[in-house]
Amino acid sequence: RCGDADAPARAEALVTRLEVRSEMGGDCQPSLLIYNALLNCYANAGMAGKAERLLERLDDPDSISYGSTIKAIANSGKSQPVAVSRAESLVNKLGTGNEIIFTHRLRLLSKFGMGNEAEQLLQQMEKQNLNPGVIHYTAAMNAWAKSTSDVATVRAELLFKSMEASPSFDIDRAAYHSLMLNYSARGDSKKARLLLQRMLESPSLKPNRNSFTMVIDSYARSGSKYAGRKSEELLDQMRELHAAGNHEVEPDSITYASVIRCKQISNNEKIHEMTNFDKIQLMRELQIEEWPFGLNE
Repeated sequence: RCGDADAPARAEALVTRLEVRSEMGGDCQPSLLIYNALLNCYANAGMAGKAERLLERLDDPDSISYGSTIKAIANSGKSQPVAVSRAESLVNKLGTGNEIIFTHRLRLLSKFGMGNEAEQLLQQMEKQNLNPGVIHYTAAMNAWAKSTSDVATVRAELLFKSMEASPSFDIDRAAYHSLMLNYSARGDSKKARLLLQRMLESPSLKPNRNSFTMVIDSYARSGSKYAGRKSEELLDQMRELHAAGNHEVEPDSITYASVIRCKQISNNEKIHEMTNFDKIQLMRELQIEEWPFGLNE
């Protein structure tokens, strides 16, 4: 599996064996499919250098080859200027892009909060008669979520409304989460709560723990004196839905940590100043078995 830690090494060993056998006269030359699988392993591991060198070796790489290499660059931890520049150089070599290439380019821009640039890519797709899909709009909204622009939320809302207005879009949970992330990151708890309610009322969508946790996070960032009470209401709702059969909504340590932040904000207290007795009392109150923070918090 390409997501395993040792996947790149195992995939490299397999490809190397095939290449050696081919050089010795065997009919074992790795196919492009196999090379793309290795590129995908590099991409998941953020091994940009290895991915780029392998891409250079390929006689006839396809969009999957280039897309995986762009993904490797995005996951490599390189700075924004370096990552974007290297990705653009690959795009220039490819000459033309398709939906796969634009998906990886948009995800790269979303990582760095480059909302304007992401929207420009959507427009570029339309000019090339490539119809942007939900996945492309979602990546653009994610870019705005990480942007520091004053108009970020407005731009994300406009993208979401564009999808709603089009009969060709089947808006999924990931798209809702992208818009919700914009609200959560800026402490707009009212809009986040309303969007969650829309998800709950939708016959085709089922909120999960991330849906609720983002709304709880929005209360934590809002600084409201009601943050603690509101977060507990959401926690109770999660437990009720889980008991009713929605196993995707079971609270986890991240959820509990966010609820605790909300309660401490409401009480104008700091988590790291809590005594062990205070922590135990709060855990009992929230029905938590383990403290969700580190030992020093």
